[in-house]
Amino acid sequence: MALRFSLDTFLREHGLTAYRLVKETEGLVARGSVFAMARGDSVKRLDLENLEHLMAALGALTGKPVQVGDLITGSVEPAEVRHSAAGVPYTDDEETNEVLDDHPDILERLARYNSSQKVPS
Repeated sequence: MALRFSLDTFLREHGLTAYRLVKETEGLVARGSVFAMARGDSVKRLDLENLEHLMAALGALTGKPVQVGDLITGSVEPAEVRHSAAGVPYTDDEETNEVLDDHPDILERLARYNSSQKVPS
């Protein structure tokens, strides 16, 4: 499931309209932005300053504090960790990542080398 800006749901649940929110945020958030956000699925990006103004206005209209979670629903599934050609996750070091990709058997070779070395007693 993807994240969704659910201002439309919040407005319905609290008996508010996008027009009332436009009036409450007048001069702070563009009228078209409020109506676009109230449509819900049309929101691809959020401006944090606009979000702050919306939350403050909604709090004033409802008489209750509004949290970000009240306006955003859904969840994001964790992405799979990308693995190098050597079969291990990429590191934060580009040089190491290149070696792991260029020599997929490097870890096996390193293990063989280490096992062939005698540990002094």
